[in-house]
Amino acid sequence: MKTTTRRQFIKRTGIFALGSLTSGFPWIRTNARTSEVDVVVVGAGMAGLIATETLLAMGRSVILLEASNRIGGRVNLDKQTFNVPYDRGAHWLHQGSINPLLGYAKNNGFSVYKSPSKEILYIDKREATVDEYREYNKAYRSTYRATGAAGRMGKDVSPASVVPDVGKWNELVHLNIGPNEMAKDFDRFSCLDWWNSEGGEDWYCREGFGAIVEHRTASVPVKLNTSVTGIRWGKSGVVVETDKGDIMAKKTIVTVSNGVLASDGINFNPPLPVSKKEAFHDISMGVYNHIALQFRENFFGIGEDGYVIYPPESGKGDQREFVSPRGVSMLVNISGSNLSLCDVGGEFARELENEGVAGGIDFALGELRKIFGSRVDKHFIKGDMTMWASDPLFQGSYASAEPGKFAMRKHLGTDVAERLYFAGEACSKLEWSTVNGAYKTGEHAALQVHRSLPT
Repeated sequence: MKTTTRRQFIKRTGIFALGSLTSGFPWIRTNARTSEVDVVVVGAGMAGLIATETLLAMGRSVILLEASNRIGGRVNLDKQTFNVPYDRGAHWLHQGSINPLLGYAKNNGFSVYKSPSKEILYIDKREATVDEYREYNKAYRSTYRATGAAGRMGKDVSPASVVPDVGKWNELVHLNIGPNEMAKDFDRFSCLDWWNSEGGEDWYCREGFGAIVEHRTASVPVKLNTSVTGIRWGKSGVVVETDKGDIMAKKTIVTVSNGVLASDGINFNPPLPVSKKEAFHDISMGVYNHIALQFRENFFGIGEDGYVIYPPESGKGDQREFVSPRGVSMLVNISGSNLSLCDVGGEFARELENEGVAGGIDFALGELRKIFGSRVDKHFIKGDMTMWASDPLFQGSYASAEPGKFAMRKHLGTDVAERLYFAGEACSKLEWSTVNGAYKTGEHAALQVHRSLPT
């Protein structure tokens, strides 16, 4: 049951990695460079790392393959661009009370702290009045409650079909509940799926979320820069086809994103069951990107880790069509670093990727100028934008059910013939779209595989 309050739900991005374009091979053909192990794990994001660690601890032989040159997937810490910790993907430690990484961080010297709930609303170039705050909060609550009520009653429908018209606040409320939490617009996700998610407090880490993951998984062996193109499976086991040779194994755990799987980024031979393939499409990837801006001074009128919001421009068409709002939600002065995230989500985020990094930075700076004027350019140092939808190893940020497709979620984590197992944020029934969800599904898949192998 959803019991969260605003900003305690999902905030984002984050989680794993791997996939490439495919070509299939006959089952009987193997590359001359062939090795054999108990399990091949595909993708060195959180799910793949934990699955590998768990299996190795139980004495199984495992090879972990990663297409990129790093671990972590959608957990991606960048220390070079701004010379301060910059989480390009997952930044929030969600659901703190049930998040295994939070306890690990506390016990290993990381500086973690609860996400503040500070938020300031601007109308044009001024802070909102008391009456405007009251109006906006009422509009937000009524929309949030309508979405929750539909989910609670088991309605597998979009928020667009049930939320009230809140007048001039439509676009801002849509932006904050839709693109900035779900990475989708109101017509692209299910109220029932939204309702069936864990809540809880969010936490930050001054060293960066990625630093926790790197420390936690430092001992896990991984073969980087190794693309998986296909997986052939049958009664005798599996052959994982890579650009560096074939690997024979008894089982495999696939932890790549639903975006990669839906686009046939890995060729399965024989093909996967229809229900599995449909689930990859129906629990589809949303888009949520950071536009990171570094300033010399915090001029936002709020302290570190505070949110700045404003009514964005509407998209094309009538407001009630719930077209993706053209605006950003700002998390400013992260951990006192003078680095701020102007985040965009939904279809507008996907469209903005077509403008490239420079175009995204220009858009965010333009939005800030509407509020803060010349101070923006006076204090601006440099910027960056993530482009998760354009990255072929992810093709989006995190997954949620399309309206009417909630029932398909159950197919994601099921094994195929006790040969192919699946893990990752999308496979989590209650903690989907989170790093902790990926962590737990990786562990669960490893335990399933271990029990199915001979002792």
